[in-house]
Amino acid sequence: MESTIMNHDEFTANLAQFLDVETCAHILGEDAPAIDLPDAPLKNFFGDDFLTLLYRSKEPCAHPLISIKRLLTVAANPHETRHVRAAAAVALGRFVQDRFPDGHGVAGSSQPREWFHLARQLNSVVGALALANVLLARRDQKIEFNLELDPLPRLVEPESASRVFSGIGQEVPHAWYLGARVTLRHVQRGFSGWGPEAFGCALACVVNYLTFLPARRLSESASPVAQRREALAWMKPLWNRLIQAASFHARDPEAYRMALIEQQLAVYVRLDDLEQNRASPSTKPVPARSVRPGQDQVVIVRGVIPNSSERSESEYLKQYEVLRQPLALATFPPLATLYGLRMRLSDEFPWADEAISVVMSDLIARRRHGVVRLGMAPVLLVGPPGTGKTRFAQRLSDLLETPNTVINLAGATDTKVLKGVTRGWASNRASRMVEFIQQTKIANPLFILDEVDKAHAAYGNGGDPQEALLDLLEPGNARRYQDIYLMTECDLSHCLYIATSNSLSALSAPLLSRLRPVFFRAPGPEHAEVIVKGLVGDLERSWNLPAGTLTVTPRQLALLRGLAPREMRRALLDLFGRDADEALYTMH
Repeated sequence: MESTIMNHDEFTANLAQFLDVETCAHILGEDAPAIDLPDAPLKNFFGDDFLTLLYRSKEPCAHPLISIKRLLTVAANPHETRHVRAAAAVALGRFVQDRFPDGHGVAGSSQPREWFHLARQLNSVVGALALANVLLARRDQKIEFNLELDPLPRLVEPESASRVFSGIGQEVPHAWYLGARVTLRHVQRGFSGWGPEAFGCALACVVNYLTFLPARRLSESASPVAQRREALAWMKPLWNRLIQAASFHARDPEAYRMALIEQQLAVYVRLDDLEQNRASPSTKPVPARSVRPGQDQVVIVRGVIPNSSERSESEYLKQYEVLRQPLALATFPPLATLYGLRMRLSDEFPWADEAISVVMSDLIARRRHGVVRLGMAPVLLVGPPGTGKTRFAQRLSDLLETPNTVINLAGATDTKVLKGVTRGWASNRASRMVEFIQQTKIANPLFILDEVDKAHAAYGNGGDPQEALLDLLEPGNARRYQDIYLMTECDLSHCLYIATSNSLSALSAPLLSRLRPVFFRAPGPEHAEVIVKGLVGDLERSWNLPAGTLTVTPRQLALLRGLAPREMRRALLDLFGRDADEALYTMH
């Protein structure tokens, strides 16, 4: 018997006679992407002759192919639910990938990207990420990701990348962006039916899109950084919901949630750095002579401080000339020290777990990525009065070894403390921020804005203190902060801020947008011993006594139990001032 070898064209011509027009029109349904494949004229299952023949075959097939045929039936059925069809499309895309691991395929076969594209159109975030990975593989690139080692993903490129390809192409970030858009469609359903894989793919789409930026095209009106800033308007709340929902599917929900929050902060820090590095050419550069090479310093006042006609005031102004010289910046401690610092805060403030998580994740994320200058995003601690919010901020500053001062805004009805007082008045003075920097000679101290909810504008022209805070908390405006007394611009962009408030209702929307609110819950009776121990340590440090000098007996601790931290401090001072036989301390 003479054997006959049939080429591809002959095979497809013979196969076509078994397919009617109606069947061809409905094999992929109305949601199939419009892809032009000139070398696959049948357009059935994206021109895959093998899959089409398997689908049409009435004969029993080999056991491994039974599930593939079932998947084809599901994917080809327009009446099947979208998420079931999407899962089938993902599985078929992976099947095609396994058939042709090199990614090239052969004539008459479909491409994995076509199946993953279909899955994405059917609202599958797994398909969306798989499509992006296929597009990366075409450049021999891939994304490596391990939260335990690094909060940010890493792009792995071939050795020849410097000669052939460099960085991410335009189509890959767009695929991640569409994956995030697909995720958005599942929010109202509360991510119903999602498992760890779907959450992982959704988080990867968001993180990858915000992390990896392609080169800017000449035709684009906005830079990639600006595009991502714009997308954050809807991605940020989506991201927060993903973090909350994904944590329930982890073995250790709280540890996973904290890792995801740390990752989120790392992405924000990266975007901030990219935005600064890609500043507009119109931005005035910092003169090289202002900062000595190799020194981590900054100049607060770059202009001239106008003199005064009054001799006494002129002499007083001279002390601020130091701000025109480079001042030192507090720097980050080693990463291991930051981890230890987090543990110490947890030991001293066990009821403030959320505040510790937010603040320390920000600090650790910056240090992990090579940031040297101590910095953190402004935080708002919200909770009942007397719960230790101010003391927490002070203790954080002490552990970070940067100066701090409390600016009490309770009852403030003008901007004098924040803007300064005009010359000529008896109470004239510089703003508290500039004054404190001049006193400490540190350009990035921590300012504790205490009880911001109680600061309001009064009738008159004194200004609104909450509005004055807006410029301080906005880095761009803080670089050109106008001090009324000095009559010049000051660079306060390196300062750290922690605000405290008893509620959110009294704060303006613009002010809230510049702060990250964190709930600071009240400690319970079980925290009394920890609070007293911390208060005693504070007194020993402020009185310059050796650690362990002051002690509290169990009976005395019982008397203090149930008091708020602020009340405990007053009670301790009262008890320490009693006669010797009633004293609560012993000298060693």
